[in-house]
Amino acid sequence: MLPSHGYQGFRSVPIPSGWIQTGERWALWYNGRETASVTPDGGPGVRLWMEGQKMWHTKEARASNIRQAKRYAERWCAVRLYPDLPLREAVARLTDSTPIQLPPPMPGLSPTREQQQQARRLAEAGTRELERVKEALEPRRPPAETKPRAKGPMKAWVSAGRARLGFRP
Repeated sequence: MLPSHGYQGFRSVPIPSGWIQTGERWALWYNGRETASVTPDGGPGVRLWMEGQKMWHTKEARASNIRQAKRYAERWCAVRLYPDLPLREAVARLTDSTPIQLPPPMPGLSPTREQQQQARRLAEAGTRELERVKEALEPRRPPAETKPRAKGPMKAWVSAGRARLGFRP
């Protein structure tokens, strides 16, 4: 089973990699996450944010233009993400813009007999539970009007006495 933090099977588009531009902002994507971004500052330059391999390896800087900021970000991130490679090769690998292709999903196995039985039992339990809930949600009907009746062993004696006195039930 794949760990939940690495599972990306819900994606329908490939994972971005390399420099991606959205409006005036540029983002450097590596391994499915954004590692650097270059945004206009409103002033004469641009603001640069970079992240290395660890969360606390972050750096914010300013550059005079987008090209300079992108070059600086590529080098800074490449050194931290590929410490064992020469700088040129690390930058080339980091800025490779071919999208990451996810492996094809594993073929599903046909359900076993026990799984089929369990699914059937769950469906039956669900319908029974649904009927019970519907019954509980129906409005209460008032009880029908009934005359009080005598109960117990003395019932016949009392009803006979009432009849003799002229009371009819």
